[in-house]
Amino acid sequence: MARQVAGKGKAEKKADILDHERFVREGPQKRFIEPRLLYLIRESPSYGYQLIEDMGKLPFPGPLPDSAAVYRMLRELEKGGLVRSEWKHGEAGPAKRIYEITPLGEERLAVWVQAIRERADLLNAFIALCEKAR
Repeated sequence: MARQVAGKGKAEKKADILDHERFVREGPQKRFIEPRLLYLIRESPSYGYQLIEDMGKLPFPGPLPDSAAVYRMLRELEKGGLVRSEWKHGEAGPAKRIYEITPLGEERLAVWVQAIRERADLLNAFIALCEKAR
């Protein structure tokens, strides 16, 4: 998530958004909601309810986040410039807000992938240490 700090320039705000070291150090917060949403939106622009349903098909541990947490994250992603949305009116049913990833969102997803990879490597190294000690 982008930290909004008064007085920061555009380059500093982007550096916060793409803070790879923080992702590795702190780990994925909020049950991997952000990287899952960025991945799903990159694969196919979609609306909130469908994104929540599709999150259940991804290989992550633990329960699915509740819909309120997902919608909060979608608003944060849009506020941070990682996704954009527009209302689409269909032939049937209510209008839906369709989310699409931005170039900055693509960069952020790449940072998540690298951070998750590094965290997995650290965990695998720890497992190897534990198994060697037997």
